[in-house]
Amino acid sequence: MAKKKSKRVANTNQSPATKVFSGDRFRRNLLVIPLLALLVKFYFILRIPPAPWPSIDPAQYRLGNFWLGADGENYVNGLNALITNGVLTPEGYDYWPAGYPILLYIFGLPFRSLTLVSAAVIQTIIYAIAMAFFIDRIATTRLRRFAVPLALILAFNPTLSFNSYAIGYESPAAALLLLAVGLLIREFQKKKFGLVSKESILAALTISLTSFMQPRMVVIGIAIFGIWALATRTKKVALGFFAVTMAASLLLPAFLVARNAIATGQAYISTNLGVTMRIGAGPGATGGYGNGSSELICPQVDGSAADKDNAVVRCVVDWYLDNPGEAISLIMRKAVFYWSPWFGPVANGTMARNPWNQNHPLKSTAQNQQGYDLIFGTIGKVVSWLWLLSTIGFMLFGFWILWRANGLERLLGVTSLAVIMINMLVSMLTIGDHRFRLPVAGLSLFLQGVGLTWAFSKRARRSITGEEKLLWKSLTRTTNL
Repeated sequence: MAKKKSKRVANTNQSPATKVFSGDRFRRNLLVIPLLALLVKFYFILRIPPAPWPSIDPAQYRLGNFWLGADGENYVNGLNALITNGVLTPEGYDYWPAGYPILLYIFGLPFRSLTLVSAAVIQTIIYAIAMAFFIDRIATTRLRRFAVPLALILAFNPTLSFNSYAIGYESPAAALLLLAVGLLIREFQKKKFGLVSKESILAALTISLTSFMQPRMVVIGIAIFGIWALATRTKKVALGFFAVTMAASLLLPAFLVARNAIATGQAYISTNLGVTMRIGAGPGATGGYGNGSSELICPQVDGSAADKDNAVVRCVVDWYLDNPGEAISLIMRKAVFYWSPWFGPVANGTMARNPWNQNHPLKSTAQNQQGYDLIFGTIGKVVSWLWLLSTIGFMLFGFWILWRANGLERLLGVTSLAVIMINMLVSMLTIGDHRFRLPVAGLSLFLQGVGLTWAFSKRARRSITGEEKLLWKSLTRTTNL
C-alpha cells in the first residue's frame, strides 16, 4: 500500500514541469512575445521621419511611418495607375505582379493619403498574428520546449520582422506561409483527413493570397499540398485533396490573369520573367544585379508584351542548353548569392532598403577607412562566410532533428525544407538575390531555431520523446495513421 502511494507521489513530482510546457497557460504566455515585438515595431514606426521619396507626391500620400522596399517605386506607380484608371488599367501595370498594388489600393480606400502608412501598419499586424498562430501550433507539438526560443527568433529577427513595415510583398508572403503551415498543423492534430477540411481550405486561400502578390509562390503551394496529400491521405483521397486545394490556391492568381486578359487582350500574369532571367544569364553576367552586365542578345519579336517576354525566356533557356559549363557556374554562384549575408563584403542582392540594413550598427563603423577595412577586408570576409555556412548548417541540422523525430515533426521538416529549396531553385534560374530569401525566411528561421535550440538546450533535446510514426498514406497500403 505504501509503495503504491510513493509511486503516485513520484509521478506527481514529474508532472509540473510537463504542465509548464503543455498547458493552456503556457500557450497564453507565449503570446506576450509577439505582442511585445508588435509594440516595439509600432514604437519604431511612429518614429520614422518623413523622407522625400522621388516617386511619391507628398500632396497625394502622407510621408513618414513607412519604408519603401526594393521595388517600392514600381508598386507606387502601379497604385497610381489604379487610382487614375481603375483596376483594368493597361498602362505598363502588368510588368510587375499586379496583386500587391491592388492590395495597396484596398488598404487606402478609407483614407487615400494614408495608403502607404496603413499598408505598413496592416502588414506589421498580419506578421504578428501569423507568427503568434504558428508558434501557438508549435507549442501543441513535441516541439513545445522549442517554442520560446523560436518565438523570440521569429519576433525579433531584425531583417525579417522589421521588414513588415516596408512597402513590398516579402514580409506579408513570409507571414502567410507561416499561417498556412500552422493551419495544416491544426488539421493534422484534429485528424481531419477527408477530402478537405476547414483548415486546408483556409491554408489554400492563404497560399492564393501569397501567389496573388508573387506568382512564383504557386510552385511553393504545389509543393506544400503535394507533400501533405502524400503524407496524410490515401491515394484516392490525396488526388482530390490536391485538386481542391490547388484550385483554391489559384483563385486570386486567376483573377490577375483575367484582369490582364480584359485590360490588354492577352491572358498572362506578369511580363517580367524574361527580363529577370536575362539579367542572370549570358556572357558577362555574374548572376546578380549590378555585378556585370549580361551580353546575351535575344532576337526581337513582334507581338504583345507577353509574347516578347516569352521569347526572352526561350532565348535564355537556349543559352543555358548551349553553354552547360557556364550555366552551371552561374547557377551555383546564384545559390551563394541567395544565401549571402544581408550586409558585408559577401552580401549580394537588393536589400539596401531593408529597414534593418538601413540602420545596421556596422554601417557607422564602415564610415571611416579603418572601419571599412575591418568590415570589408579579410576579417569581414571570414566572418561573412562563417555566417553564411552556419545559416545553412543550422538549417540542415534542424531538418535532421525533425526527420529523426518522425511523426508530425518530420512532416514539418520536410515541408519547410522543400519550400526553401524550391524558392532557392527559382532564384538560381533567374537572379541570385538574398532578398528572394525573405518570403521563406520564417520557415528557414524555424529550422535554424530548432537546430540552435537543440545544440544549446539539453532540456529541449530530451523533450522529443515517444515514438510517433509518419505513415505516408499514399505511398503505403496501410490506412492507419
